[in-house]
Amino acid sequence: MIKKVKLDKMFWKRQFNKIRNIRMGKLFYNNKFAAIFSVFASFITWIVVSSYDSDIVPVTISDIPVEIPISESAKQDGLRIFSGHNITARVEITGNRIIVGQVTKDNIQITAPQAVSTIMSPGNYTLELSAKKVGVLQDYNIVSGVKPSVITVMVDRYREAEFEIEPDIDFISKPGYFVGNTVLSTPKVTVSGPETEISKIKKVAVKSSVPGQISSTVHLRLPLIMYDSYGQPISSETITSSVNEVEATIPILMQKEIEISPNFSNSPENIDFKSGTYKDCVRVAPSKIIVAGPDYIVSDLKRIELDSIDLNSVNLDKNKFTMPINLPQNCRSLNNIYSADVTINMSGFREKILQIKDFEFLNLPQNKSAEVYNGEISATVLAPQNKIGLIKPSDIVASIDCEGLDSVGSLELPVSFRILNHGDAWIYGKYYVNVNIKN
Repeated sequence: MIKKVKLDKMFWKRQFNKIRNIRMGKLFYNNKFAAIFSVFASFITWIVVSSYDSDIVPVTISDIPVEIPISESAKQDGLRIFSGHNITARVEITGNRIIVGQVTKDNIQITAPQAVSTIMSPGNYTLELSAKKVGVLQDYNIVSGVKPSVITVMVDRYREAEFEIEPDIDFISKPGYFVGNTVLSTPKVTVSGPETEISKIKKVAVKSSVPGQISSTVHLRLPLIMYDSYGQPISSETITSSVNEVEATIPILMQKEIEISPNFSNSPENIDFKSGTYKDCVRVAPSKIIVAGPDYIVSDLKRIELDSIDLNSVNLDKNKFTMPINLPQNCRSLNNIYSADVTINMSGFREKILQIKDFEFLNLPQNKSAEVYNGEISATVLAPQNKIGLIKPSDIVASIDCEGLDSVGSLELPVSFRILNHGDAWIYGKYYVNVNIKN
């Protein structure tokens, strides 16, 4: 163990002697060491020189916002600064290089001191600017006047006004096409700003022109233009508006005269009011209208079908009906007519009342039976005058649908009719009977 300790001491002694024998000058022949040492030495030298540098260095501080104070009485009178409130200025300062290098626009305040005492009413004011130091940095000098040294500001009361936006668009439509009213995405605009400027505005419009003959809907994105009482455009940076441009849509529609066709439901098999023998019995007023709409719809449109008239609601006294005219989507009536009167000439028909005793029960559950109280019902029958006398009560069957009836007892149920052997007769009205259902 003693021998090992002696060997370690001898090893470290030899290593120390080697390091001691290395000359310091040899380190500078090492490129990496020389580069690091040069940078470090330069940094130390710059700090020492700068700390003792007594040279006066000029620096220009720019983009300093100008503050324009106004009195409380002017504010209460509604006065505002509309132009000149966002002006910036610059000054030149001098001082120690370290100090002036830290000065920013936040360390200098530029104001128009006389504004408080001079701004008392609407108008344009010329104000002189002055600068002063603010903040903790004070060891520098402002050596030049403010540039610009004088500014002009506009002072007025605030006002808002609302205007309808007027479209002023020149175009020519293709013959056979209808031009609808121009539609604006925003029909009104609110303008605000100095009272003097707002009072000059007499109208707000969008203006454009479309070349050639147009045959399809036009969409335009247009800027708003303000006009004075002489029709001259107004341009003012102090006026703001709720919108600056709108989308103008000019609907261009194909127009065509279209026939109006009536429809009927629950008609007897031998009566067709749309064609054949009884066609002339029906009159529609108006019989045609002029429809405007997109090409792909109007070009294929042959007629407009009215809603069906239930023939069970027609008799000698009730023979005139007003029906809505349902136009295809995106179409309009250029006649501004959206309903038609359908009149049925009943002079060739007659009616009579028959006592119907023949009842049939449809969909009656197998475990139930049914009967009609009183066993008969009065029904009004209509038919051509030369056939009405041939119709007998036995030609009419009253049908009662019992589907879904699981209860027993007395019920009021609707009745429908079938007329046998007479294809040109029908029953007028709606009928109900009291039915007794038993197990």
